[in-house]
Amino acid sequence: MVRQHGDNGNHAFCRPFAGRFHSYSEGQNRSARGGAVPPCKGAPDALARTGKYRNFSFGFSLKIPQHLDGFWNSIPCGVSAADGCVCSSDHGQIIPLTPEPYEPERHIEVFAAWATDTEPSAQRKVDEHLNRIQEKSREQTVEVRSRSTVRLAGLRAPRVVVRYYSTKLNGWLVEDFVEMLRNGVEYSIYLRTKDSSYEHDRATFESVLASFEFHETWRDGSSHHNAN
Repeated sequence: MVRQHGDNGNHAFCRPFAGRFHSYSEGQNRSARGGAVPPCKGAPDALARTGKYRNFSFGFSLKIPQHLDGFWNSIPCGVSAADGCVCSSDHGQIIPLTPEPYEPERHIEVFAAWATDTEPSAQRKVDEHLNRIQEKSREQTVEVRSRSTVRLAGLRAPRVVVRYYSTKLNGWLVEDFVEMLRNGVEYSIYLRTKDSSYEHDRATFESVLASFEFHETWRDGSSHHNAN
């Protein structure tokens, strides 16, 4: 039995996934699985998802683009002697934009979590995201290509496109990201890709943004669409 804290399942089509796709998110500190904690068979972090993805932990849904897979974007599930297989809340999905073996730093990520700042704001999340880019880029290479305000699922939110030279990959990357705050929850949706692939990958990113919807979440895991 898989016991999942804060979530009652997901309606997306799932298939077994032989490996473990590790999160690239830098917006939250998440521990890695230790050698003493065995993986759980059939747990959500061992499944690749396609089609409609619905998140009951934080009340949103989106469509994983055709021919692509989405992967668990939370702390890995683990085996507890008392409860069996235990998983954390479902924080979102990582969608690689290339087939296996996945091309590094070329993916779309959706991540949601409760706000921890005393005075949270979407602009503060934008500033934090830009600071993380500064930390991993070559000095004086960060270029903010555009700033705009978009309407996503009826909510106005800042969108920023940044180009920078990655010290990890020794190459130019682009990050296109949207930060939102709603009912005490922070939502981050972003594309990270090579500069040469951005124009191609942006169309896929736009389709994910267009499919994003909020839902009211209930204790029993059911939800209804919230038209803003």
